[in-house]
Amino acid sequence: MPADIRNLVVLMMENRSFDHMFGFMMTPDYPIDGLTGNESNPDSAGELISVTSDARVSGDLTPDPGHHYLDVNMQIFGANDVSAGLPAATMQGFVRSFEQHTGDRQKSHAIMRCFRPETIPVITTLAKEYAICDRWFSSVPGPTLPNRSFIHSATSIGRVDMSPNWLEEGKTIYELLAEHNVDSKIYYHDMTMAMTFKSLFNSQGQRFALYDDFISACSNDTLPAYSLIEPRYNAEDSGDQVFEPTDQHPDHNVTEGERLIRDVYNAIFRNQKVREKTLLVIVYDEHGGLYDHVPPPAAVSPDAKISKPEAEGQNGFDFTRLGIRVPAVLISPWIAKGTIRSVQHDHTSVIATARKLFLENWEDTFLTARDKLAATFEDVLTLQLPRTDVVQFKAPAVSLDLPAIGDLVNTSSLNKPLTTHQQTLVQHTWNLEQGLPPALRSGKSIADIKTEGDASSYMRLVATEIRRASRGIGA
Repeated sequence: MPADIRNLVVLMMENRSFDHMFGFMMTPDYPIDGLTGNESNPDSAGELISVTSDARVSGDLTPDPGHHYLDVNMQIFGANDVSAGLPAATMQGFVRSFEQHTGDRQKSHAIMRCFRPETIPVITTLAKEYAICDRWFSSVPGPTLPNRSFIHSATSIGRVDMSPNWLEEGKTIYELLAEHNVDSKIYYHDMTMAMTFKSLFNSQGQRFALYDDFISACSNDTLPAYSLIEPRYNAEDSGDQVFEPTDQHPDHNVTEGERLIRDVYNAIFRNQKVREKTLLVIVYDEHGGLYDHVPPPAAVSPDAKISKPEAEGQNGFDFTRLGIRVPAVLISPWIAKGTIRSVQHDHTSVIATARKLFLENWEDTFLTARDKLAATFEDVLTLQLPRTDVVQFKAPAVSLDLPAIGDLVNTSSLNKPLTTHQQTLVQHTWNLEQGLPPALRSGKSIADIKTEGDASSYMRLVATEIRRASRGIGA
């Protein structure tokens, strides 16, 4: 491999499926495993609802589509309770699953809306310019936190839930790299679940930094070997302007996430020295309840743990199958334009690739059985010389005069109520704050945090105090 990769950068976005984002990119000249337009799901009345290419950047997905373990069972197998044995994975339960949350049969049809490539030109352009992965699956058939846990630790310690307490998390990739004198960092906007890991709590100043620090590191060629970037999860009021969430979690404006993806790409590629030694991965943590037609495959259990039942009558999940397919793009000047990668991956492929790139005895140095066996993706770097071109992005082809969409796009999210994920991040933050000396605590209770603006201010305040306290104890 001619490429000498010194920096692996991962940007993990939120809750979109492969077909939802990329399905309508499939053409005879670009034969990804996408959509023909004939795919459908029945609603509760038996009406077949076909996929369409009219997804809007915001406004389709309220309330938040179900993506917890029981919801995903319905989407894959057509039943919430699969304790008696797994039926065929038909991928025919998405519309009925969404109706369980909307209570409205007609509204549930929106789950089959997918994007035209022109509506999300940043991520679709990068996919075509570099490498698209059409066999990348979430690590758990469940929600955000277990899946993000897998990219940190190659396990979710037997959990498929959204409880905020992750103190007993397994050993992380950051600790593994540090044992071999390889540096790493998590760059965040307002919060990251990794701050709640007991093993990382006393290394806040060393392991965590703000997103602006990532931009500076790209400019100054001081990136660590391994970087994970977390998007902005809540609307932020800076005093001069409002910054909208960039995570693309339904029903946040997808265009804001497009801007983040563009800015991360530009930060790396504007510096020739940095881009020629960097491999950028853009991936989504889980599918968010959105339609995908590919049944998830089997997987090895990372650590033989069994999940606790989420509902009465449910048997525990044994982590021997993956979650639903998600978008993933690999970006480097050493990648040939138009590469389509159909190797099976899940989030532990990131850990496996980091081990292979940065550790000498990488095959015998792993976190769990899952990352030990995960396929790596550095072999996508096939060019003998790095490309010199840099993508120039087109403006999104978004019509703001669609019904109701104008108000949704132009109205600040500061006063929006919190999603389940945001509520969990608030609980994370409160738990973290209790570890601070009383004099450094805000005095706020969880009940005081009602909106995205409240959550953003609270998270940034607590994160600042935690990092300051961490430096104070010499970590």
